[in-house]
Amino acid sequence: MKFEDVEKIRVQYKNKLVKSFLISAGVTAAIVLIAFLITSHTRFSIVTILPAIFMSVFFAFVTSVIIVTLITRKDAIAYKKAYKAYFVEQNLMQTFADLKYDHSAGLDKQILKNTEMINTGDRYSSNDLTTGKYKNVAFTQADVHIETESTDSDGNTTYTTIFRGRFMIFEFPKKFNFKLEVVSKFFGAKKVPGRNPQTGRKFERFEVESPDFNKKFKIYAEDGFETFYLLDPAFIDRIEKLGAAYNKKMILCFVDNKLYVGLNEGKDSFEAPSPFKSIDEQAELEKIHGDIKVVTDFVDELRLDRKIFG
Repeated sequence: MKFEDVEKIRVQYKNKLVKSFLISAGVTAAIVLIAFLITSHTRFSIVTILPAIFMSVFFAFVTSVIIVTLITRKDAIAYKKAYKAYFVEQNLMQTFADLKYDHSAGLDKQILKNTEMINTGDRYSSNDLTTGKYKNVAFTQADVHIETESTDSDGNTTYTTIFRGRFMIFEFPKKFNFKLEVVSKFFGAKKVPGRNPQTGRKFERFEVESPDFNKKFKIYAEDGFETFYLLDPAFIDRIEKLGAAYNKKMILCFVDNKLYVGLNEGKDSFEAPSPFKSIDEQAELEKIHGDIKVVTDFVDELRLDRKIFG
């Protein structure tokens, strides 16, 4: 895949979108005109027939969206696939060893549910599943979108996003037999732990010697001795630095000899830009390098490639 190929596919997609919008606009205008002509020949006043006109406009809008989606679906998939092949996968291969990347696959909901670190909501989706090694540290990462469902007294259902960002799972250089969670107070989707179902031990809230850290993060763990052994002052500083770098919406969960990291950034990674504008190759490369750097930052800053705990 070359950059010129991506641009060619983008232009094809853009042209199909423009054509589809024109078709849908014609359908919308026809539906509205027909509705107006029918209602204007009735004995009712304009105030009486306004709801019917509004319903016609709404129906026309929905119809237009469906038409555009159906006509351009294949082109949209082709554009996304081409963009990710050139900008994402090639750059991932330059950074990581043993790379496996699938933009259509995601992180299994059950994996996060089993950690009990986060509310996995009522509607869950995930994509851009990536596995590999960086500095010999194995990792898995994917974009995750979690929504909760609510229904009002009239039976209207709405969905509210509680998490949109990425989850990363790293091999951790220390072997441990307890669970520890560090969550920023602005994270937004935390599931407050009760007891560890595997050990039966109750989670407790701990604080460290740093007042600034305690203002920004909450710590839950089963074992105080292990907690303070793991969260030494140097490690605390590194966590705080990463929290500041990533919008202060971060959760870390140490469980099953792995480190789970969730970043509730309100956006997806590795996404293609709008097809209506020519792609700035250099700008997109810098954006993708920034997305990749999130993974390398956690390995580098937390020194996960070092057997620092013996």
